[in-house]
Amino acid sequence: MNSINTSFKQIDPDLGLRQSNLTNQSTGVNAPSATGETKGSSFFDALQNSLQEANQNQIEADQSVKDLIAGKTKNIHETMLQLQKADLSLKTMMQVRNKVLEAYKEIMKMQV
Repeated sequence: MNSINTSFKQIDPDLGLRQSNLTNQSTGVNAPSATGETKGSSFFDALQNSLQEANQNQIEADQSVKDLIAGKTKNIHETMLQLQKADLSLKTMMQVRNKVLEAYKEIMKMQV
């Protein structure tokens, strides 16, 4: 990536200034700096956090069902809410996985 930036800087010497301005703007999107680093969290970090959250929801729902069966709690409403939350987070993660796989397949189809 640095070789590409270097090539463009030969064509346009102000490229580095524009890239640093992009990283300083508060657009909510973390633009990469000239060195290829991003400030804040990356897509990978967000994906990893979402996976961990979905896993935690599954564990909590499982524990809630076990508690209901064992008679430790009689709150079936809370158990059903946790089950629905876990189900929704799992379905969301499956859709994200499908979209990532579709994007990967499209990139692999591109001719270089």
